[in-house]
Amino acid sequence: MIFILTAPIGSGKTTSLIQWSDQNNVHGILTPVVGDKRVFMNASTKEQFSMEASGNEEVLRVGKFVFSKAGFEKAILIIRDAIQQEGWLIIDEIGPLELRGEGFHDILEEVLAKRKERIILVVREGSAGLVKELFKTGAMLIDNIDII
Repeated sequence: MIFILTAPIGSGKTTSLIQWSDQNNVHGILTPVVGDKRVFMNASTKEQFSMEASGNEEVLRVGKFVFSKAGFEKAILIIRDAIQQEGWLIIDEIGPLELRGEGFHDILEEVLAKRKERIILVVREGSAGLVKELFKTGAMLIDNIDII
């Protein structure tokens, strides 16, 4: 089963998933805010690395945000490795970048082609229907973080 977790920005989706992942066999990527910066976190090792761009690196832009292309590439490798792992696979989050074919778009297509169960996608509030349609997923929508 594929689950889409959606709730308002700042409502604790990622924090709840980090706590939940400590008690479960979880792989993939989480995106907590550390200090005032959003970072990528390997869900199984808890290793953190930069999501936001700095200096003269290639970037992905969405709205006012400027993300590190190298950070996304590293996160994609972690997700690709997670496809074959036992347990849950989390991708936090699917949003405007993916809806326009960037960010985690291609790896999400790969995940959905190769794995059909124990997937949790964190999706921007209001974008769940667009994500389900774009990726043709029959995911169960969870809009209450307490369910997990």
